[in-house]
Amino acid sequence: MPDQGARLLPLPGGRAPGRRPLPGGPHGPLPGDPARLSRLAALRAVAATPRGLTEGEAESRLAEHGDNLVLPLLEPTWPGRLRAALGDPFAALLAALAGVCALIGSWGSVLILTLLVLTAGLLRLHGERRTAAALRALRALAPGTATVLRRAGHSELPTAREVPAEQLVPGDVVKLAGGDAVPADLRLLRAQGLTVDQSALTGEAAAVPRHALDLPPAEPPGGPFDEPQLCFAGSTVVTGSGTGVVLATGAATRFGAAHQPGAPGTPVDQGPSVVERGVRRAVLALILFMIAAVPVTIGTDTLLHGWSGALLPFAVAAAVGLTPELLPLVVSSVLARGSRQLAAEGLLVRRLPAISELGALDMLCLDKTGTLTTGELVVAGALDPAGRPDPQPLRWAALLGEAALLHDEPGLLDPLDEALLDAAEAAGLLAGPAPSVLEVIPFDPERRRSGAVLREAGRRLLVIKGAPEAVLERCTTLAGAQPGRPPRPLDPSARAGLARLIEERAGRGLRLIAVARAEHEPRLGAHRLADEQELTLLGFVELSDEPVDSAEEALALLSRSGVTLTVLTGDHPSTALRLAERLGLAPGRVLLGAELAGLSEAAIAAAAAEQAVFARCTPEQKARVVRALRRAHRSVGFLGDGVNDVPALRAADLGIGTAGAVGAAREWADLVLGGRDLVPLGRALAVGREATARVAAYLRIALSCNLGNAVSMLAGGVLLPFLPMQPAQVLLQNLCFDAAQLSFAVSGRAAGPGERPVKLRWGVLAGFAAVFGLLNSLSDIAMFQAMRAVTHGFTAASSESVFHTAWFTENLVTQAIALPVLYRLSRTRLRPPRPVWCAAGLLAVVGLLLPPSALGERLGFEELPLAAYGPLALVVTGYALLLGAGRWLWWRWLGREAF
Repeated sequence: MPDQGARLLPLPGGRAPGRRPLPGGPHGPLPGDPARLSRLAALRAVAATPRGLTEGEAESRLAEHGDNLVLPLLEPTWPGRLRAALGDPFAALLAALAGVCALIGSWGSVLILTLLVLTAGLLRLHGERRTAAALRALRALAPGTATVLRRAGHSELPTAREVPAEQLVPGDVVKLAGGDAVPADLRLLRAQGLTVDQSALTGEAAAVPRHALDLPPAEPPGGPFDEPQLCFAGSTVVTGSGTGVVLATGAATRFGAAHQPGAPGTPVDQGPSVVERGVRRAVLALILFMIAAVPVTIGTDTLLHGWSGALLPFAVAAAVGLTPELLPLVVSSVLARGSRQLAAEGLLVRRLPAISELGALDMLCLDKTGTLTTGELVVAGALDPAGRPDPQPLRWAALLGEAALLHDEPGLLDPLDEALLDAAEAAGLLAGPAPSVLEVIPFDPERRRSGAVLREAGRRLLVIKGAPEAVLERCTTLAGAQPGRPPRPLDPSARAGLARLIEERAGRGLRLIAVARAEHEPRLGAHRLADEQELTLLGFVELSDEPVDSAEEALALLSRSGVTLTVLTGDHPSTALRLAERLGLAPGRVLLGAELAGLSEAAIAAAAAEQAVFARCTPEQKARVVRALRRAHRSVGFLGDGVNDVPALRAADLGIGTAGAVGAAREWADLVLGGRDLVPLGRALAVGREATARVAAYLRIALSCNLGNAVSMLAGGVLLPFLPMQPAQVLLQNLCFDAAQLSFAVSGRAAGPGERPVKLRWGVLAGFAAVFGLLNSLSDIAMFQAMRAVTHGFTAASSESVFHTAWFTENLVTQAIALPVLYRLSRTRLRPPRPVWCAAGLLAVVGLLLPPSALGERLGFEELPLAAYGPLALVVTGYALLLGAGRWLWWRWLGREAF
């Protein structure tokens, strides 16, 4: 992450024919930060002149530095796409099992497993296409052309011409005008009334002034975007014009560095989320167990009973039975159901795993401007010099905005003037005849004020508005407390009172615009600074960025649901703090982006957990806070709307975009709100937790039951004189159990948001599978001994088929019991939905009725003798009691209700 203050821009070097080479080589740093040098020294640092580069120099540098593209879009080849699609360990496992099944001729299993592999691959390919679309959206933000000074040769005069923006190189001299997108990182050489919108970089709504200082201040400002002599790619010119020399292009710009994956110190894609990590670890554990269990099963049975041709098919069937083949289908179905529920709420889910991340969410980072606030300046009121409500300052400020609108291009109306005009018209302050405009004084970033010479009642008036300190230094009197009263002198005591008023209003998060008027008639034709002396202060206009109407209610709902909230913004710390307090948050402290460089990730995560407000943050710093929280094992969401939020959206487990988000932010967001209303986000939390609870229940039951079956088959190889079950019977049992678990994806009555997030913690899942898998295996071994007694030590003629029938029935009935009992471990839903109960009942019925049927006879089953039903019922009852006791102890003693 780039440091704050004086930090060398990552400017690659270049070589111009006939000139000295750019210092530092193509990727090395320049000796001395060109952004902090004088104008002439900055030109020398990049081997340029105010007249621009020659065509030959530009071509040479373009060949060395490459195109001025933020993110070069490298389309992967089809072999690369295929490798990525099949790179998932679960897909690889299913493909390997399909190959083994093909070798032994189990073509039904081959078909099912192949379909599952293709489904997983198609889902991954869809994700890659989404990423490519997001990269294209980022590239679309770059301007199409730029106006540069170029020369045919060193002795020729420069000409200004339009060139494609991607052909800009370090050292190019670029001209800027109102409405232009800044095409690269520039050091200004000349500027006149130049203001730029940096909201895509900083999130700050107000345009900021820029001017060509010959030598920057000795002490650098608090952040890189506060340098007044610099303009950055990703910003837009609001008013004025300027000329600057290019310091960095493409990925070397600050905008490019914030969005360049893999570069040192820059944010990268988030990688697997907390839920995805839990599922992947479960799958890897199954693979490792299978690698160990299958050879052990074959080896043990061979040593004890000799080699049999049925051993290999049985081992493959056992491996397939150990694998939850329908895991992708169950998880996708559950998440797709949640996606449909959110669509009904007006939310767009761009990535299905976002549903499970909603359920695990315990930390939400919030952008301010355009997210918690409307992103538009609103007039909050108008005050006289004593701080009392007075509409006159608003009237005069709006007249100045109207004068600018009539005398400049309407498309370049400053957003501030637009807000002033809207408020004045709504208050009826512009009714009646308006003063005629004689001369407009445009906004000057150095003077920080604008104005106009107006004619009213037969006399000329000079009216100005601007930053309070810039206007007050020109004032000598205060407007009278009552209309018609003479002005009062502005003495030191009155100045101190005004300073306290300004500070108090800033503490409330309000921005003040001072309005003053000359009591003498100004000259026309050539406005002089001397005319702005001995002014009378009329008062102030209060401006604010109003919060979204539903923000307070939504944040309260999220907080009650166990989500910690923190604000990450590029705005002023006082403004951010007051907004947080206004929305009901209780920030523990305020941290500036410049302070993050001196803090460890643990300290950053701890501050965020205390609901600290992070202000004056660059895009990279926002992403750093998000990564610090993720490394502290928090499940992190980020809610934003601007290009400056893209790195944090990419770094978060769950990226959430607002309805008004720019294209790039929408492309990178996993979840997009349907409108300005934020309350649906709180309701979406309930849907996410319900879905994640269902996924957790599936993994709990599938892992424990499959692990118990695998251990039982190992035990059967030792205790039984024959195979515990035929391969076809193993596959049929596994298919019935997996089909019953599809009930988790069937609609049920929605649950509330819950008090705690639901996470898939691998340690808890592994411990649960071990404990309850052992209980399952103990019931199986008890059944083994019961059937030994029923068949007189397995000496009866039909001992093998009777045992296979009894174990198949016992397996399905005990798994039917496990479905609703183990589902209830999540407090998000205390009762299983009705479809789960129905599936459990149907599974038990299949276990009892299928073996004695005609299909059962073809599979090697036979009807159980009456003597077998008593021990079988006793084993099932004992398992149910043992399972209930184990669930109660797990819940009561360990408190592991969140997975």
